[in-house]
Amino acid sequence: MKKLLALVIFLLFLLLVWLSWGWYKDTVVCCPEAPAAVVYGPLIFECDGTGVITSEGWPEKKREILNARQAGKKLLLVGPYFGSEDPSMGTARAEAVKALFTELEPDMIVTDTRLGGDCEATKTNMLHELRYGWVFRNENIIQDLDRTLVFYKYDSDIEVKTPNVEPYFNELSEFLKRTGDRALITGHTDSDGEDAYNMELGLKRAEEYKAHLVSLGVDPSKLDTESKGESEPIRPNDTPENKQMNRRVEIHIIE
Repeated sequence: MKKLLALVIFLLFLLLVWLSWGWYKDTVVCCPEAPAAVVYGPLIFECDGTGVITSEGWPEKKREILNARQAGKKLLLVGPYFGSEDPSMGTARAEAVKALFTELEPDMIVTDTRLGGDCEATKTNMLHELRYGWVFRNENIIQDLDRTLVFYKYDSDIEVKTPNVEPYFNELSEFLKRTGDRALITGHTDSDGEDAYNMELGLKRAEEYKAHLVSLGVDPSKLDTESKGESEPIRPNDTPENKQMNRRVEIHIIE
């Protein structure tokens, strides 16, 4: 009888241990959560090539980009190159995205390149490190995402006032008035003339545009000016066309 009672108690003990383990496993240990599925945006690039992969969200994103179009502007697509890749890979990726915008004439789209992060790690970023924007691009002005260049056809310190340029400064003035951002205006020259003269000329050019923005209502404290003279050409000073590219004012937005 005692042996039977001992057996029953032992079995009850085993049952209690089994039930306790089940409770501990479900409430304390619990099984690890399954990893969340990776969600990509409407467009990603191939990391071993320049191909573009779009998802079902791409048509809506493309409509969003097209609906932001403004008169007188072109669509700038800046493709990423990753790690040790040659920058030409970024340009090729931008060109691949350009081919997706069949609604626009080819000359309405300009492409550029930039260094992105790690290709695999940035796939979940919106558009996989592609940057875009509607910008002014004509014979007098080149607007990029981070700077704008205004060119002087002649060797002058008088600001360029043409229908190609004025809309940009109207837009810039409204932007500076409604945000806390600032603008750095830098004057540049070609290599004609003495260094000291060109430094002075570059500063006069920058000050002209500062005065113009102030006349449009921008707080002068938001505008800084400087001159680089002839020290930072973007083209060799060997032809009239190249010299015109070096006679410029650059505007950088400072957040």
